[in-house]
Amino acid sequence: MGLALTPDPHRNMNDNLTMDELVAKNNALQEKLRCLENEKEVRRKTQFIANAADQLLTMIDRDYRYESVNQAYCRARGQRPRDVVGRTVADVWGQMQFETIIKPKLDHCFAGNVASSEDWFKFDGKELRCFQVTYNPYRSDEGRVTHAVVVTHDITDRKSAEAELKKAHDRLERRVASRTEALEKANIQLRNEIEERKRAVKALKESEERYRSVSRDMPALVCRYLPDGRLTFANMRFKNHYGISDEQLGSISIFDFFPSSEKKRMQKRLDRLHPGKPMVTHEQCSRTETGETVWRQWTDRALFNEKNNAMEYQRVGIDITEKKNVETKLHQAQKMEAIGTLAGGIAHDFNNLLMGIQGNVSLMYLDVNRWHPLYENIRSIEQLVDSGANLTRQLLGFARGGKYVVKPVNLNELVAKTAKLFGRTRKSIRIHETYEPLVRMVSADRGQIEQVLINLYLNAWQAMEEKGDLYLETQNVTIDENFVKPFEVNYGDYVRISVTDTGKGIAPDISHRIFDPFFTTKDFGCGSGLGLASVFGIVKNHGGIVDFESHTGRGTTFSVYLPVSRETAKEAAPAPKGILKGPETILLVDDEPYILDIGVKMLGKMGYTIIQACCGEDAIRVFQDDPEKIDLVILDLIMPDISGGEVFDRLRTIRSDIKVLLASGYAMGDAAAIIDRGCNGFIQKPFGMEKLSHAIREVIDNGRHESADG
Repeated sequence: MGLALTPDPHRNMNDNLTMDELVAKNNALQEKLRCLENEKEVRRKTQFIANAADQLLTMIDRDYRYESVNQAYCRARGQRPRDVVGRTVADVWGQMQFETIIKPKLDHCFAGNVASSEDWFKFDGKELRCFQVTYNPYRSDEGRVTHAVVVTHDITDRKSAEAELKKAHDRLERRVASRTEALEKANIQLRNEIEERKRAVKALKESEERYRSVSRDMPALVCRYLPDGRLTFANMRFKNHYGISDEQLGSISIFDFFPSSEKKRMQKRLDRLHPGKPMVTHEQCSRTETGETVWRQWTDRALFNEKNNAMEYQRVGIDITEKKNVETKLHQAQKMEAIGTLAGGIAHDFNNLLMGIQGNVSLMYLDVNRWHPLYENIRSIEQLVDSGANLTRQLLGFARGGKYVVKPVNLNELVAKTAKLFGRTRKSIRIHETYEPLVRMVSADRGQIEQVLINLYLNAWQAMEEKGDLYLETQNVTIDENFVKPFEVNYGDYVRISVTDTGKGIAPDISHRIFDPFFTTKDFGCGSGLGLASVFGIVKNHGGIVDFESHTGRGTTFSVYLPVSRETAKEAAPAPKGILKGPETILLVDDEPYILDIGVKMLGKMGYTIIQACCGEDAIRVFQDDPEKIDLVILDLIMPDISGGEVFDRLRTIRSDIKVLLASGYAMGDAAAIIDRGCNGFIQKPFGMEKLSHAIREVIDNGRHESADG
């Protein structure tokens, strides 16, 4: 409010101030009051902003005494402003910490400099956390530093994330080093094989020189010709192949059978021959009238006179088509083995990530009913996890890790079932089925072989452009040693599944790539390129063979050979439903912190007492402390310090009857050796609470039944 002054008519004009002076003074007082009100409002707003900030803000005077603190600072310490304001820094933090840590920073700030530090300390006296503290000098209007404004920021989460990122980076570097070492070993082996082949070729050439040049009825294409190309001799196979009669022999040039580009290359090879190197060999690929590819190895040998001039040449052509096919299959198998190792590693890491998601989804289901607004979102996440798991199953199938539950299987039933399912969805395809009446049993994972068949059916459907005939056949066969040699499997009794389509066939220039992962001839976004790759990996993992025969424009036949089993089929008992609980103590071992965390939460919801270990060494140390206390060990298969297999062996050394359930992002095929050594069970990541609970009860309860039976 302003101060209103009215003149007194009875006042002596010579006393005190004049009326104008009083009015001026009154106006000055009112302006000063307005400034004070504005300053008060500014301070109120400033205090509001400080209290609204997430950072911890304090103002300390030059006597090292707290002049003000914001609400965030009070919340962090669990105190009220009056508990801090007015007290010295030494009173709040202790004399030692004040003298050694805080005072040097404050003195630096009072000198007009910004000081900053990062330290781990217990801000609230309870939990050790990392804080970034910045000391800012506060200056008066005269420019003198009167206070230090201290901003404290909790950076614990950032520091933890940086540490986790470094761990992940270190793990990646170790994997890269391991893959590089394996690649170097493979390169050394390849160089040795090349040198061995060179030695073999050299030995073959030296052996040929010890024999007579040619025989009239030998199976190779053989001829002799003069330096100008005129033929002087040709055996029967050569004449039949090129349609030459005896009368034409002296008037035809060897160069007449080749295009101009090949003539030039041939002449260059001949020009390089000399007595020290009288022979040159090269390979040639050609097509027959029916479109089949034929490979021949041609050897040209020069016959020199006394003056070392070539007087005649001898040419021998050998059909090496079968050899080339075997080499192609062998190289393909070696390449797929290398790529499979990489694909398996990717699938393993991806399954670990999916495990974290699936575990959290399982926990959310416990707190969310069917009518909750987030229920459908959680279901969508779970469906996406299933889709991701299906993709990793294809990768693991390709990477020779796809066998899960291997049992005797009747392939007639399996082919018929999948054909019926496929026929219902692809009615434009006519399916023809021919089955071996007494087909023999094979040992296989039923779901994986179903995946193989469906992939082959879909491949045939696409090749026929969605319309045509599909021929399915099973047959008991016995394959010999020569047939299985390029596939690195055992010879003997097999069951053969043939899938034949009437489609466009496979072009010869891509036939060597059809089993490559992610290779596809379909448009972008229309296929993953994993179908035939997973077929190759699954069949190879079953100790079988997958082969194909194709003719452009006349269709393709894929043949799958699976070894015969000596076992008989057994019916499986129906699995229980719901989450099973228990009171036992479980040691959970995994090197991934997020999997360890979600595993502890899931097991806790099931009622178990959990002891956790972050690596193999930690697991062995915990188990040694009290081995009888632990009822079950859930053990990760792949860990950086000690592998799951070695941990299992050392646990069994400490206590021979300890029950162990293996858990891995790899498939059961990778754990087969540990299972054979007596491990009690296996569960593949990702898994939910229900699946985990059943696996736990199966291991623990079966062990009890065995003890009772004993």
